[in-house]
Amino acid sequence: MRVLIATTNPAKVERFRKLLRDTGVELLVPQDLGLEPVDVDEGSDIAENARRKVLAYRGLTDLPILGMDNAFVIPSEDLDPAMVKRNALAGLDETAMSRDEVAAAYIAFYGSIAVRHGGRVPAHWEDAFALSLPDGTVREDRSHRPVTLTAEVHGQVDPHFPTRSLYIVEPSGKYVVDQTPEDEMLELQPVTAALKRLLGVA
Repeated sequence: MRVLIATTNPAKVERFRKLLRDTGVELLVPQDLGLEPVDVDEGSDIAENARRKVLAYRGLTDLPILGMDNAFVIPSEDLDPAMVKRNALAGLDETAMSRDEVAAAYIAFYGSIAVRHGGRVPAHWEDAFALSLPDGTVREDRSHRPVTLTAEVHGQVDPHFPTRSLYIVEPSGKYVVDQTPEDEMLELQPVTAALKRLLGVA
């Protein structure tokens, strides 16, 4: 099954291809189909954001279209969890920043939250997925990934996923840098399960 993924983030594309290997699903990015990336205005509802992303490409391809969005939820903080980047940048102009500077802003912002809570604070990722089918219907699913946010950077900061260097993954009890490939697949199993349900693959 060939599926258009409504993102141009190379790290996300690589992650989803890894999770769906051996399922018969081939994920294509817009450029693979000669399409220009489409920017979508995003709000606080991650399910609605995922729907907007797939609907932005409807009519441009006959393939199923997969979209996703996520929120970083820290229950003890009064933040809009869907605005992960906006929270971190706090009014800074991203267009004037390098990718490493943006990542550093993430680390400073989310690390300071952990500091306020004594160095560690419970958090979780909420993921929303939408799949637009050629017949016009849209399927939806979600996943939930618990972590512990800490104040210290562990390992090299991935500019595509900067907060990953700050947290301990609940299923493995390890920092991301210390996880084995098997640990990472366990961490992302809720995402894999949601994608497989959505796509109807085993």
